[in-house]
Amino acid sequence: MTVSGRTRCAAYAAGLVAALVLATLPAAAKAAPPGRDVDVFIGTGGSAPWHSGNTTPAAARPFGLVHLGPDTTGARDGRPSTTASGYGWEDDRVRGFSATHLSGAGCPALGDVPFLPVTGALPADPAGASVALDHAAERADPGWYAARLGNGVGVSLAAGLRTGLAVLAFPRGRPSRLLVKAGGSLAGARGARVRFPSRREIAVSTTSGGFCGSPGRYRVHVLLRLARPMVAHGTWGGARPGGWVTLDRRGGTSKVQVSVSFVDLAGARRNLEVERPGWSYADLRAEASTAWDRELARVQVTGGTAQERTLLDTALYHSLLHPSLVSDADGRYPGFDGEVHRLAPGERHYSAVAGWDAYRTQLPLLAWLRPDVASAVVRSLARMATQGGWLPRWPLVASYTGVMNGDSAAPVIATAHAFGARDFALEPLVTRLARQGEQTDGLPGQGWFRPRPGLADYLRLGYVPNTTPERGWPQPHGASTTLEYAVDDFAVARLAMAAGREDLAARFAERSRSWRNLLDEGRGLLLPRDGDGAFPGPDTDPGGCCDGFQEGNPTQYTFGGVPQDVAGLLAGLGTPAAALQRLDDFHSSLSAGAGSPHAWLGNQPSFLTPWTYLWLGEPTRTAEVVTRARHGLWSVAPGGLPGNDDLGSLSAWYVWASLGLYPLTPGTADVGLTTPAFDRVTVRPSAGPPTVIERVGSGSHVAGVLVDGVARSASWLPLGPGIRPAVLRVVTTEDPAPAWGTAPGDRPPSYDGLAQR
Repeated sequence: MTVSGRTRCAAYAAGLVAALVLATLPAAAKAAPPGRDVDVFIGTGGSAPWHSGNTTPAAARPFGLVHLGPDTTGARDGRPSTTASGYGWEDDRVRGFSATHLSGAGCPALGDVPFLPVTGALPADPAGASVALDHAAERADPGWYAARLGNGVGVSLAAGLRTGLAVLAFPRGRPSRLLVKAGGSLAGARGARVRFPSRREIAVSTTSGGFCGSPGRYRVHVLLRLARPMVAHGTWGGARPGGWVTLDRRGGTSKVQVSVSFVDLAGARRNLEVERPGWSYADLRAEASTAWDRELARVQVTGGTAQERTLLDTALYHSLLHPSLVSDADGRYPGFDGEVHRLAPGERHYSAVAGWDAYRTQLPLLAWLRPDVASAVVRSLARMATQGGWLPRWPLVASYTGVMNGDSAAPVIATAHAFGARDFALEPLVTRLARQGEQTDGLPGQGWFRPRPGLADYLRLGYVPNTTPERGWPQPHGASTTLEYAVDDFAVARLAMAAGREDLAARFAERSRSWRNLLDEGRGLLLPRDGDGAFPGPDTDPGGCCDGFQEGNPTQYTFGGVPQDVAGLLAGLGTPAAALQRLDDFHSSLSAGAGSPHAWLGNQPSFLTPWTYLWLGEPTRTAEVVTRARHGLWSVAPGGLPGNDDLGSLSAWYVWASLGLYPLTPGTADVGLTTPAFDRVTVRPSAGPPTVIERVGSGSHVAGVLVDGVARSASWLPLGPGIRPAVLRVVTTEDPAPAWGTAPGDRPPSYDGLAQR
């Protein structure tokens, strides 16, 4: 890894001034060990809410519980950043450093218990206090973060799994203090309590939650342990309570260990005792760097440009931050039934599983690279269902959130299974998913959550009427809900087939054809329908957001919303020539947003659309669009992501595209093929043999493919366990119309119920 400031583009480098400021940082923050080239500031800028990556430079381990990092603000009253992660590149102040974060989510969450180092007298409003932050004085890489604040305090952070270490270098000659904002969580807090169990400990418990307007809440416990006894301490009240400590009357360096538990303070203390982060920032930072080097080395490349290598490394890093650990070192974790549970030795419990966002890209990548972690995620979902009654679709800590539509646990589990994460009990999950897709009654989870709202109508009519506004939205989303349920049904059918339950598979596979009920053949669009079956009127804007479609519009969902039967969809849009012309027009803009009849590759409904050309026998169009997207939408800059990263799902799209692959159909291991960005890619998963992808030549298009030395004309291949190639060789050409992948038999599978087209 390298210091991220060296890789940032010249537009936001600060030249000599930055070098002079950096020279005053603690020695451990000046250099990084050689290795991967990750820029953790990519995605921290942009236009919120939908055209910002919403990422954070917080220090974290792969899939760790603690994400220890800065929370910024552009306001003088200490309000959180307008970006949901709590960190915004456009902000010029820091309101504190908190121990928990989500990277890339679209709604504020976590950011629990910010602490802010200040000098001199206590501020009049400690809860609203902030300090100037010059981004030229920040440095970070996977696992660590460092900055020099406007008040002269140097801050260096490093992360363990459940713990971390902060080194605070205060100017000499003035009192050094720490403000602990117990009520400062990004989504607000209540019931905050600050205690001082000893002269070296600050214990905070608080409640937050309400992710994206959901009723779910969590209780979090943060323990700050000081290397030296505090000189004085106190608390403040009000709507945003907290506590303060005087660390030293004359300044100097103070060290603070940080530990988090979602169970209790005893769990936070036990996490410190077990993980033993120590007091050496250099040592903990080196441990974090080693952990990241091990994970990032699972994808190694040669060739490509320096920018492409940085973007790939950064995208892979973002893809492996979540899901997040929520179980303590002693195995305890908060359950969906409100009780504390204990895991078997060696097991881990994960949350922050971004279902709707993740099943297309991040989960298949995780199942390929880390099938052990992906399997543990599925086992975690199973425990949540046992405790709460239903499999969740976007769990956060120990709560349902109901975020996004569809029963996304189905494609999450089916895709994990297809790509090789199979260390879980399949039969009980198939039974539970079938129940979620067929049972219209039953007690709601945690008093409110149902996995498939509108299920009775879907079973009766074959679609969800576009009549009731989606929770948290002013519009109904009946069409996108119907499309998601059809994808979910296909995923359940695939899992049922794997479990040998053929009758169940046939029933759900037939329902996966429900997307057809939304096809208005006269307009060549998928459109919502009302309770009487009527489509919207002829004045409907095909690029209008978002009546009937969550985070999208009819055109975007038409080309990206039926991954299980793309061939059937295209056949319903008219002649192949007409469909091709429409796809070309659709991709004339690649980052159009939700209110345009063009592609928005910064959001999930358009993720598949560049590969839709493969079903038309036009792989050169796929190569052109994917290359244009990689070069035009991603950059080595804070605004270098074209949309919310959504816990790594957008970054995972970039990883797949750079490899020249893309997972086509949730519930299968089918991947589309296109031109890789690199001369050679070696993928080394945690289990199973490696796969080498070689690009022969520097052409823009694919002229031929050899799979373990055997020529393959098909524009796709299966990438499941046991059938992955050892060597995939992609021969390229500048010929604008090569024959490879163009014959009818070369096109990817498409599934019409159980039948494969």
